[in-house]
Amino acid sequence: MNDRDLTIAVCGLLGELPGWSWSTTGTYPADRVGVFYGAIPDSPDRAVGVRVYGGSDNPEVYAPQRSVQLLIRGARNEPDSADQLAGLAFLLLQGRMRTGGINHIHRTSFGPLGADGNGREERADNFTITLDNLEVSP
Repeated sequence: MNDRDLTIAVCGLLGELPGWSWSTTGTYPADRVGVFYGAIPDSPDRAVGVRVYGGSDNPEVYAPQRSVQLLIRGARNEPDSADQLAGLAFLLLQGRMRTGGINHIHRTSFGPLGADGNGREERADNFTITLDNLEVSP
């Protein structure tokens, strides 16, 4: 699986959460959490950007691994909003196994980024995703 396909797969998983949406057009109603490939635009307020940023293709490792970051932005003037969204993403992704070319997902780090100029708290959550080894997977 290449990095583009992995990013789209993670976006698709997140888009399945109740109240969240993933669309290749990137247009979302204000009451939805918009999931974006990469950078997040100014709206909607509550949004998540997904980006592959590193990994390992060491042939001695069982399967390739990728580092994926979720940039999570909460609602305006709600200091706990980004943390709540991150909690939902964690419940969906942590420990997930054998999903569409993904062997395993686990969170490796997370941290607050502070509020943007519009009072929307942001945080980053980083996951390591082990991809299926196509040589041994059906």
